[in-house]
Amino acid sequence: MAAALINLTDAGRAALVGPGNVGTVQRTVVSIGIATAPFEPRHDLTVLPHERAPRISAIGGKNIAPDTIHVTMRDDSADQYAMYGFGLYLDNGVLLGTYGQATPILEKSPLSWMVTSVDIRFATIDAATLVFGDASFINPPASTTVEGVVELADDEETKTGTDPHRAVTPASLSSRTATESRTGLAAIATQEHTDSGTDDSRIVTPKKLARRLASYAPLVSPAFKGNATLTEGRLLVGAIVDDGSGAVLQVTGFAVADTPAAGDWSRKLATTAFVMSALATASVGQIILEPRATTRAGCLKLSGALLNRADYPALWAYAQASAAIVSEDEWTAGGWGCFSYGDGKATFRIPDYRGEFPRFWDDGRGADISRAIGRYQAPDTMSHYHTAVAAWNGDHVHSAWTDAQGWHGHGISDPGHSHDMYVDVSIGPSNWNSGAAVTGVSRYGNTAGRPTPIQGHGTGIGVNGDGSHGHNVGIGGGGYHSHTITVNPSGGSETRVRNVSMLAMIRAF
Repeated sequence: MAAALINLTDAGRAALVGPGNVGTVQRTVVSIGIATAPFEPRHDLTVLPHERAPRISAIGGKNIAPDTIHVTMRDDSADQYAMYGFGLYLDNGVLLGTYGQATPILEKSPLSWMVTSVDIRFATIDAATLVFGDASFINPPASTTVEGVVELADDEETKTGTDPHRAVTPASLSSRTATESRTGLAAIATQEHTDSGTDDSRIVTPKKLARRLASYAPLVSPAFKGNATLTEGRLLVGAIVDDGSGAVLQVTGFAVADTPAAGDWSRKLATTAFVMSALATASVGQIILEPRATTRAGCLKLSGALLNRADYPALWAYAQASAAIVSEDEWTAGGWGCFSYGDGKATFRIPDYRGEFPRFWDDGRGADISRAIGRYQAPDTMSHYHTAVAAWNGDHVHSAWTDAQGWHGHGISDPGHSHDMYVDVSIGPSNWNSGAAVTGVSRYGNTAGRPTPIQGHGTGIGVNGDGSHGHNVGIGGGGYHSHTITVNPSGGSETRVRNVSMLAMIRAF
């Protein structure tokens, strides 16, 4: 596999430049930071993004080429995280360079150690300017819980038995090994001592104990208050009668034993303490949703509570490794779905899920663009349309008018006509009797034979036309007015989907 190309930072490059900008200076890589989420390895970085705490100081390395160093790092903590990249820190605290990728390099579980080696290549600097102290080993000083480097004890130190740091070799230990004839660290019991069961200062060997058990005699000592018997290859403790189950070891009551070390994958019997510790370690940080009003044992409500780091060490370790932990100011400003660093010293804060809908992190898919994990998102409604109704504005009227087309007249034609008149002289004036003529009037002497008057005739008078013309008609406005448009509201006080209320809890210990 090709060496990983490290991306130098501006500050890291400057830290390697000698006084007066002449030559280079040798620097020591003292720690490595682990990035628990993808990031962009930029040259202007001064701190590794998404860095878990603490940094790894159990490192070793050596120069294997002018431009390449071989680095080994180890983390034996109980933390759980995914490693997406790392950063090298110098002895002056400067971030020398970073390496990162979009997919995890490795994933660490609480029950495992992380030991990884990588060849790092520098494109623009001489790798010989970097050292790792004594690069011949990477182990720290050994202890009862940490594998490391020790100094061997000599025979005198082995006999004294007061040095808590040096390791004893088999050769040195042989001088302290007890036999039946020699007292070493302890005296070995003879068969007689074993059979009598009265000497509590000697150690019984398995072989002598088997002989004693085979005798079917009950064992009684100040340290054992029950009965034990061996029958047909089965050991019965606390009960004399075989229950018939065929079990090699049958125990009445509770059996108490030492708990194996965390991460022990041997065939040792696990105690309840071991099982509970393993379950708690594996499930700390797990979020549980249930329709209940009280929390489960070992859980806390996701209420944004401020906790003491010392009271919840496993949950605090999980929060640091989650890559979802922000400052207290960021948490208050909408990062409620994350953990917070609290006061930065002794406290930390858990997420607050009360009254919220969970939405899965987009993680680059593009459905919920540019939103970091654990951040609050305000309600919104997809664009849509509403029907609108215009209100009536009441009755109103319009005035109307016509214009004049100028003065004009109409001529009248009258053909004229006449009527005959007859006068009865017997009733007319006296001169009519004299026979004097009356113009236009006919007279007759009596009513007999008098002409019948003309009835129902017209005059023939007509009105002459004056040419075609028209009149303009106008309708006046009804006055300024407006119509009110009403958009009817719909919905309630928030936007939501159908849901069931649940209690959100987090496994804390």
